[in-house]
Amino acid sequence: MRLSLRSFWLVACGVALAACGGEPEPPPEEPPPQQQEDPCAPHGHIHREPTGDWCHCDRGYLSAAEGLACQVDPDYTPRDEFDFGDDGAHACWHVDNGPYGSVTASADHQPRVDAFHTLYTVTLRPAEGQYTGTFQFKAFATGDFIIYLGQQVPLTVREGERVVPLVAEKPTTACAGLQNMVGLELTNKVTYTFTLGPTSLQQLRMVTEYLP
Repeated sequence: MRLSLRSFWLVACGVALAACGGEPEPPPEEPPPQQQEDPCAPHGHIHREPTGDWCHCDRGYLSAAEGLACQVDPDYTPRDEFDFGDDGAHACWHVDNGPYGSVTASADHQPRVDAFHTLYTVTLRPAEGQYTGTFQFKAFATGDFIIYLGQQVPLTVREGERVVPLVAEKPTTACAGLQNMVGLELTNKVTYTFTLGPTSLQQLRMVTEYLP
């Protein structure tokens, strides 16, 4: 019996596969790389920077004197409420006297709004029929900060991907130029992002102050 060239190759391939034990098994999957544990957890997180690693510890904790760890702050006293100081009187002084700054939100970058005691006019960008904008703020101290806004609008504060809780919020009647204030606890030299909106307002006034 004669085999066609096509049949010959089919038979030859079948013999070769049989000799090798059938189809080759796929290579074993490599285990996923293990994530490096955060030495500052569970009461903080690590900052890895060119100048050296350091622990950003949660409220009520502080960096250990040696090594990377967060330990209980013996001097920390939980408070019943956030202290808004003069309830916006000094911030209202900036409404009339400056210094002034202006920034426009962009989808490509995050303008900075961290000039010391500066009243900013922030212009938001259109987003799904409303307006929103994200801005960078690098804290110049550790402790309580207040964000004063011309109107009450949604505000989200982040450090990287972490959402920073708003400690307190309330209206202010110190002047017509600023209507709402938000209390935060921030850490020196850490860069945060402030996201305003979505809101129907295209422009807002904003000033951020530190309470020593």
